[in-house]
Amino acid sequence: MEPRYGNRIGEREDFDGEGHLLKSPADGRDVATVTYADAKKTDEAVETAREASKKWKTSTLKERQDLLLRLVERIQSRSETYAFLESLNTGKTLRQSTLLDIPLGIENVRYFATTKEFALQREIEHPEYPGTRGVVQYAPMGVVASIAPWNVPFLMAIWKLAPALLAGNAVVLKPSHYTPLTALELGRDTAAVGFPPGVVNVVTGYGPVVGDALVKNKHVNMVSFTGSTKTGQELMAGSSGLKKFTLELGGKSPNVVFADADLEQAAMGALFGIYLNSGQLCESGSRLLLQASIRESFLAKLRELMGRMRPGNPMDMETDISAITTEKQKRKIETMVEAGVAAGAKVYFRKEVSVLSPPGGLFYPPTVLTEVHHDQEVWREEIFGPVLSVMEFETESEAIELANRTEYGLAAGVWTSDLTRAERVASQIDAGTVWVNEYHMLSAAAPRGGFKNSGIGRELGLEGILECTQTRHIFVNPEHTDLDDAAYGVVLP
Repeated sequence: MEPRYGNRIGEREDFDGEGHLLKSPADGRDVATVTYADAKKTDEAVETAREASKKWKTSTLKERQDLLLRLVERIQSRSETYAFLESLNTGKTLRQSTLLDIPLGIENVRYFATTKEFALQREIEHPEYPGTRGVVQYAPMGVVASIAPWNVPFLMAIWKLAPALLAGNAVVLKPSHYTPLTALELGRDTAAVGFPPGVVNVVTGYGPVVGDALVKNKHVNMVSFTGSTKTGQELMAGSSGLKKFTLELGGKSPNVVFADADLEQAAMGALFGIYLNSGQLCESGSRLLLQASIRESFLAKLRELMGRMRPGNPMDMETDISAITTEKQKRKIETMVEAGVAAGAKVYFRKEVSVLSPPGGLFYPPTVLTEVHHDQEVWREEIFGPVLSVMEFETESEAIELANRTEYGLAAGVWTSDLTRAERVASQIDAGTVWVNEYHMLSAAAPRGGFKNSGIGRELGLEGILECTQTRHIFVNPEHTDLDDAAYGVVLP
């Protein structure tokens, strides 16, 4: 019989609600029964977090980091379980979960558990008022509602929880109702290592129910959302009161390859940039910009490398191609590509996957589109699937213009052996992260977020921690001064 999961509210796992059976997009098997929360249960989780935050905000930085370190050890001891559940629930390859997602998440928690960059306060001087001093405190927001997407649920849960907890907040985490398993496991493990009851709460359910309840609850002080631009805008519009929002939204990221790049490395990086997780990543390098002189040879190299990719059951460690996580997303990919071809795009290469893939799984073949134009949807909008659109450029300035001709600005890649040019170009691309001769490498020490319609605010790094705080300035005057007399004399004779 498949395992059952309830919502984590305070010190208990709550099974009060409607149970939903999840099936794996990898091979169609039954995975687990998960209890979906309703608006009332969501409000209960918020109230639990609010009560817990009153004491948690007074904890020391050392106390918080010690608990995060214990969480690192706990996850590490259960890493195989996490990897198995992550792949079974999302359809991503077991190799990706085992070698990338889970180890990266563990190291991300370790960063927040050991960082010395963040301090609870700092002292300043007031140059206008000699003899006084100021204390700037980084106070927690209170209750942080974190709404995560379905594509990388383990990493997203880590990124939502660790900075907020380190800053002294209590959290209500809403994982996607499609892929909640590793987030629910994290809820269990935070309780197991000693986080006080109510500091970490995990509730899953439909976005229009649980997500809306969170943004409308007056006791939620901050909302951290990762997902589509449209949904992010709707959440902000539906919010009650003045809440702080951080939004990590969609992307249509360019990968720019100059003729002097290491073309073998660039070809592998371009494929990694789009086909990791079958393109179901916000920062996926879905627009490939090739210098005209290398277009044909580079495309031939892509075809050769794609020919080596091994389809199969994602739960097999030898499989290279991840499934599409939801049937809805698979249909969206199919519709967008069909529309692109109808508008003039050409399928340069499509990797056959159906023969060796499990019949109960959800798969879309890795695809390369050429003859793409600026006004086509496949070039402008996020497909969120294993589809690479290709365009060429002649000059450096044209490459920058093409890279920036988008409403999004989440990430980008630049490939060249001239590092001076690489930094010059990277500094002119409107994106929150620009990789040089690399792609998809994320560090917990580095802020992550987007320009333009790709979001507001930052996650990870010192900036991500500070997003989870509000500053308090304490003005200290040690003794009466002549300056006081001059100031007070403005209103007091």
